[in-house]
Amino acid sequence: MSSMREMVADRIERLQEAHERSKRKKYGFLVRPGTLIVGWVVTIIGLITIPLPGQGWLTTFIGVGILSLELHWAKRLLGWGVHQYDRFFAWYATKSFRFRMVTVALMLVVIWIVFMAVFYGMWHAGTLPWADEFFQWLGVSR
Repeated sequence: MSSMREMVADRIERLQEAHERSKRKKYGFLVRPGTLIVGWVVTIIGLITIPLPGQGWLTTFIGVGILSLELHWAKRLLGWGVHQYDRFFAWYATKSFRFRMVTVALMLVVIWIVFMAVFYGMWHAGTLPWADEFFQWLGVSR
């Protein structure tokens, strides 16, 4: 299995080449704002999808990688983040199966607690009126 560093580096290299070509075209002045918008959108989607099955971390790193095409701090953050990710999973792989399963279970519990707290907070603030019936069913009122 390849490391996150290799997967990210491969995708970022392809993005850099396309990015540089785009800047030389007729509407190259639009590349920077477009890159920043796309980079932030992909980063936010990646952050949201980290706890879900799939490639949340990779998506987050790709989003920061897109930002790194225009922002120096993002390039430093990308290198640091990918290094920490690979370091964590190298350590995690040395742990017993039981430890890894307990860790995953605890992480899922924490994710659901955070999700429900955000959901409750949004409902309590009045931004989710469609959830009134759900909270009535639970016996919770504003």
